Amino acid sequence: MAAPILSYSTLSSSSLSKPSSFPFCNTATTTSASFLHSKSLQTALSYAANKPPSPLACRNNRNPNPFVSDDEKPREECGVVGIHGDPEASRLCYLALHALQHRGQEGAGIVAVRDSVLHSVTGVGLVSDVFDESKLSQLGGTSAIGHVRYSTAGQSKLANVQPFVAGYRFGSVAVAHNGNFVNYRSLRAKLEHNGSIFSTTSDTEVVLHLIATSKHRPFLLRVLDACENLRGAYSLVFVTEDEKLVAVRDPFGFRPLVMGRRPNGAVVFASETCALDLIEAAYEREVYPGEVVVVDHTGTQSLCLVPRPEPKQCVFEHIYFALPNSVVFGRSVYESRKKFGEMLATESPVECDVVIAVPDSGVVAALGYAAKAGVPFQQGLIRSHYVGRTFIEPSQKIRDFGVKLKLSPVRAVLEGAGTTSSKIVRLIKEAGAKEVHVRIACPPIVGSCYYGVDTPSSEELVSNRMSVEEVREFIGSDSLAFLPLDSLKILLGSDAPNYCYACFSGMYPVEPAELKMNRLGEFWDDGFNGSLEHMDQEEVKIEFWILKADA
Repeated sequence: MAAPILSYSTLSSSSLSKPSSFPFCNTATTTSASFLHSKSLQTALSYAANKPPSPLACRNNRNPNPFVSDDEKPREECGVVGIHGDPEASRLCYLALHALQHRGQEGAGIVAVRDSVLHSVTGVGLVSDVFDESKLSQLGGTSAIGHVRYSTAGQSKLANVQPFVAGYRFGSVAVAHNGNFVNYRSLRAKLEHNGSIFSTTSDTEVVLHLIATSKHRPFLLRVLDACENLRGAYSLVFVTEDEKLVAVRDPFGFRPLVMGRRPNGAVVFASETCALDLIEAAYEREVYPGEVVVVDHTGTQSLCLVPRPEPKQCVFEHIYFALPNSVVFGRSVYESRKKFGEMLATESPVECDVVIAVPDSGVVAALGYAAKAGVPFQQGLIRSHYVGRTFIEPSQKIRDFGVKLKLSPVRAVLEGAGTTSSKIVRLIKEAGAKEVHVRIACPPIVGSCYYGVDTPSSEELVSNRMSVEEVREFIGSDSLAFLPLDSLKILLGSDAPNYCYACFSGMYPVEPAELKMNRLGEFWDDGFNGSLEHMDQEEVKIEFWILKADA
């Protein structure tokens, strides 16, 4: 009889819940295990191990901080929320940011309108670290916007934490942004040439300068004027001193933005529906690609920013970024991930006894895989939710320490059967698995994202440089399979043309003419510092894994 197989799926760990991967495991003495990860190897692996940085990667020493982080996965840049017409707007904004914490854990801020003045509280760290009762009391008001963000690498800079507030000739405005402008550099250079002075290194600040320099008088026309100059991905929320709340989504609809309403009639905008659920706001609809929604004391008004092209919504929201309990782009994230797992079980089966997910990202896909394969799903790895993402290993020699601190194997599940890529495989095998098979619930990542996701350059993506077999050998698993791109599109059905697959295909809906390459030592300065000295050259950044153990 064939040895039992453990199928295990995992994602690179993060401090908050994200789409997960799952594994299969058998507790028999002779066991094979299979592991499934819901993300493609950050494909995956942001830097090739055992190879020093290339001269190209190191030639820029002004900002020599590579992706030095124990958080080995693509990262969503931020989440936004806006509330109008509720006496508890600031506190509700605070709660909504908690629901969006998975979208950004390095900075948070809220701007509220009280007595026709914009009051701001921002800080570095988690929402719970930035805000307390005294700070929330300072905000007040019936209208507010909020933001959580991720940085590129290293230590966050407080000046870059949103929302940003600025005064201009006819008043003051605050803005929060999710996305990335691909023409940021040329816009900033032009504005600086004309006398604008920037106080941050964030691309979001350019929006405020465009509003301030617009020739129009009404604020809404200034927003429209500014957005006509923007290229790339943006979901924006603005609030003005006269309590006008404005939500804008780029014409392609890259990043999500939804609209809801509380029982008292207060209007809420948020990056995901999970934020609406937490503050008891009923989901009404998405802010449409290319739409501007204005909310003030007179009601709600909708305008078309520009003629809308075919939408190109980020498919990675369904694969990884959004919470499973959210509805994104009109689809249930939970159902999407479950179907991804089911498809993997059909197209890349493996004989196994148990399916295990690496917390937290691969759980739903693992459940789908296990159900389709008729194999039990078990919790083979226990994750510690009390370990921050900036933990520093005490010694370079203790390479697995950070992984083991975050993920603990359940030996009763893994015995006889095998955390970031090679570390996860090694961790599982040390727990007793004989064989580890990796399944990744998305296609290989071969291209950088320029639309608001923190990814390495194409040169640093392992799947762009290695074949699947080479990656399998590199991470040490017994087999490795990804969800094919064609299969992913089949699962999305008639909506498939409305998604962006640039990270899987290298075909960009909006060409990133001003390349923002996140190479080692050569990337856009976002206000963070670091040193190549702390880079473990054998480390690789991987997103989704599936492991299998056999006798």
